[in-house]
Amino acid sequence: MLNIYIIVITSLNAYDVYMRTTITIEDSLYEEIREIAHAKQIALKTAVNLAIASGIRELLQGDQASAFVQKTHAMGIPRSEYDLIKALETASHLEAAEIARKLELRK
Repeated sequence: MLNIYIIVITSLNAYDVYMRTTITIEDSLYEEIREIAHAKQIALKTAVNLAIASGIRELLQGDQASAFVQKTHAMGIPRSEYDLIKALETASHLEAAEIARKLELRK
């Protein structure tokens, strides 16, 4: 059976008006945060705030720490019959030769 726990967050915005936000969380998350609050002897509200703050910090650090690094691999020495300076021209000749080969097979 799925139980839904709703947390209502109240905050004061710039216009001195209270805003309420309702968040629906899963049973497993509710049980985990409730157990943490009980183990640390803190209020559920405090445990939720700590968990959210911790998650936000982790997300922000992850963005900075996860810069992409391209892995390189040694592929050996290029074959001497290909001039890499004219790679596009070489690719065009190879493609034309392959098309001609396939057309010969259809005869």
